[in-house]
Amino acid sequence: MSDLTALELIDVAAKTGCASVSLFIKPLPLGPYRDLIRDKAARADVVRALRDTGLGVGIVEPFMLDQSTDWAELQSIVELTAELGGRVNALGFDTDPARLRDAMCRLATLAQGAGVKMAIEAFPLSAVRTQADALDLALAAGAHVGLCVDTLHVIRSGGSWGDVAALPPERILHVQLNDGPLEPPSDRYREATIARMPPGEGEFGLDAFMPLIPPTATVAVEAPFIAPEGMTPMERGRIVVQAARQFVDGI
Repeated sequence: MSDLTALELIDVAAKTGCASVSLFIKPLPLGPYRDLIRDKAARADVVRALRDTGLGVGIVEPFMLDQSTDWAELQSIVELTAELGGRVNALGFDTDPARLRDAMCRLATLAQGAGVKMAIEAFPLSAVRTQADALDLALAAGAHVGLCVDTLHVIRSGGSWGDVAALPPERILHVQLNDGPLEPPSDRYREATIARMPPGEGEFGLDAFMPLIPPTATVAVEAPFIAPEGMTPMERGRIVVQAARQFVDGI
């Protein structure tokens, strides 16, 4: 639900019975996000809403590593992640493999210094395309660095659940459930950001994926979908959370 503010997302997550919520904490073209790093009032509002609802924080984004990474800003985001009790979720867009590896290791050091866990997310439209790519970087970055496994990204990378089964279970920190057709759409960026499907409504075969999730991993739903006109955020939230629960309850 990338079109919601952090406060709206917290409200939906709380009222649909979620235990935690993942957050974007700086403005991005994806949605109406406020800058929680520099806007102290906005940050206080989010901290208050989390406290009032009792929600925890899952992963925090964005940590997008490219050839022009702003390390001062990333340091601030890591510190805020620690304050919120969340996890760093890193994506890699630098096409220079050695520089990207060094950057992941540097970010991992920042996270460890702040007492924060870090996950690396494979994304086929990035420089870290597959689960194996993400694992290689996690192994280089340290024992405290794990993986964020997104079901859409596994399938769209040309992979299978066998790729997930091959991962060390202790490295899987966060799982994002969603569904879709096996045949990718022409606009894969649009699919990834706003046009996924709720778990169980597509062809990914999530029944075979769920037993691969280790009990220590956080299981989330990330399934922004194109809703009928007039559907409220709460109605959309209930659809994806209830769809995910059908799978999670069976783990």
